Amino acid sequence: MKRISLAVLAATALVACSTAPGEPRLRGLEKYAGDPRLGPETRSVCFVSNIDGFSLNERETVVLQEGRDQYMVEVTAGCTDLEIAETIAVDSHGGCLTPGDSIIVARTLGDSFGSNRCLIREIREWNPKAGKPAETAGENPA
Repeated sequence: MKRISLAVLAATALVACSTAPGEPRLRGLEKYAGDPRLGPETRSVCFVSNIDGFSLNERETVVLQEGRDQYMVEVTAGCTDLEIAETIAVDSHGGCLTPGDSIIVARTLGDSFGSNRCLIREIREWNPKAGKPAETAGENPA
């Protein structure tokens, strides 16, 4: 019992230290400022039907894969379930995905689309081979 209590106490202490009081909490694309993988803003991702995967899904961001290209998409606040999405669909007003279009999130594979529509705020190029964020670049490789 003491081991479990100590583990819970340690985890609580780590969470408490993660953000200092008075520090603003970074959200969306702000969390990736200075990350070499985050590229310039793009106004559209064409060939929407070729989007064939997603990763790094968090509360307000997700990386969409279109062939060999990847894009980090920021959605407006209030997009519940994006971080636990099992499937994602895109809803665009044409052949290209642009800010103002939507990502539709389903929590489970059998869930129906349409219940959670997330409005796209910004789209940025994403290069996973560009290197790690500055905070982890100095770590020794395993």
